[in-house]
Amino acid sequence: MELEVYHTQEVRDVILKFPCLAEGSDHWLGDGFYFWQDFEFSEVWGFQQKYFKKNESSQFCIFKSKLTFKQEEFIDTVFNEYDYYNYVNNIEKFAKIFQGKFGKKPTLEEFNDFIADTNPWENIKVIRFQDIAGSGSTLEVKGFFYKKRIQIRVNDPDVISNFEFIKNIVCK
Repeated sequence: MELEVYHTQEVRDVILKFPCLAEGSDHWLGDGFYFWQDFEFSEVWGFQQKYFKKNESSQFCIFKSKLTFKQEEFIDTVFNEYDYYNYVNNIEKFAKIFQGKFGKKPTLEEFNDFIADTNPWENIKVIRFQDIAGSGSTLEVKGFFYKKRIQIRVNDPDVISNFEFIKNIVCK
């Protein structure tokens, strides 16, 4: 399988040759390489997250890349009904175990700690999931969120190739 995807970063002194590894408890699916399936959302993300957060240059850049992997190394929670329900069931199973043990719902950080500790997707290299809709700036019908804002998380850098700079965007 192959996917063409987009990676957004703040402008740096040297153009990146490879995507940046996202680390930390605030990422939806833990540490990994995060991409957007659609260019327009990589641009929206740049304005929302790369420009307004500690970016002195008032610029961000977008890269295009190709992901190549086998079907069995992929969880598609967006377009594959079986993968979606299996994914949801596993997350909710973890949440119920956590609630039974600690008497509260787990936070994203606690869920990501669980992912790091147990590696439930050990043989999975790519997960496609739907992000929250956001502001709706990419929609042609105001207030109707008909487009899926799709992210891809990669945990094996070997599936990433053809990482190329597309453009800098100067924020005004």
